[in-house]
Amino acid sequence: MKLTKIEFDSIDILREYLTDSAIMDCAFCLGNIILWADMYNVYYTIVDDMLVFISEEEGIPSSFTFPIGIHMDFAKDIDNPLYIEAAKKAFYKIIDYFKDNNLPIRLHCITPEVYKLIDSFEPGRFIYTPNRDYYDYIYSTNKLATLKGNKLHKKRNHINNFLKRYPDYIYEDITKDNAHMCLNVLKLWLERHSDMDEESLRDYEYEYKIVELSLNNMDKLNMMGGLIRIGDKPIAFTIGEPLCHNTYDIHFEKADDSIPGAYQMINREFVARKLLGYEYINREEDLGIEGLRKSKLSYYPDILYETGKITES
Repeated sequence: MKLTKIEFDSIDILREYLTDSAIMDCAFCLGNIILWADMYNVYYTIVDDMLVFISEEEGIPSSFTFPIGIHMDFAKDIDNPLYIEAAKKAFYKIIDYFKDNNLPIRLHCITPEVYKLIDSFEPGRFIYTPNRDYYDYIYSTNKLATLKGNKLHKKRNHINNFLKRYPDYIYEDITKDNAHMCLNVLKLWLERHSDMDEESLRDYEYEYKIVELSLNNMDKLNMMGGLIRIGDKPIAFTIGEPLCHNTYDIHFEKADDSIPGAYQMINREFVARKLLGYEYINREEDLGIEGLRKSKLSYYPDILYETGKITES
């Protein structure tokens, strides 16, 4: 079985499998796959025309995803007999590969629904363990665009106060001409949070490189973004891309947090101006970071998208 390194040259073949996907998990968003593959040591393989992602640890395959077929996937086709038959065949070929190499059987990015399907293959053989740190926060587009309701009154207050202080703020789409302003915002954010622990600082410095890579390849990755300025000073930006037919994925959002309401403004403005054609907005996971979890919960997600891992019992 051939494991292929994920690079920008992989975009066309991965897009062929993921374009018609109904998977709302941000781990299956093309941009995330391409941009973060090196950090997470993720490869892909095609087994009987089914796409499978395989993660490695120290150069050794450690876990894999459930197979995805062209024009069919484990979200919208979970009850499709043709998909189940093809996916099951590919699934057991991956199982055999792991066993032949004396590797433990592990799967990642598994939903409860997919676990139920796998368990039906061999009841009791596999154990599912949810991973709360990697649940995606998914919101209705209308909620983020309007911030209606008592629960979100604090968000509206932040925005109203921002508008009173900065009535002449400027919103603009991210282009090649202003992309550098996004990096200026991120540099400022890093400077103001330089007292974080070394591991977190390394992670955010790596994120800076990923944001820069995104800005340089927005067309290739079908990304777009928004930027807010006060005069000539950029204060907030966001970048995202379509995840599936009804869901848009927000990859990055950074703001000058010394300016009250900056985060709330870039969040609302981008959604209200650019994303009303989507039913849902996926704002990705919180990675177990307490402040990030609190922030994402404060918008009251419509879907807390559960995923976990599978091991043998």
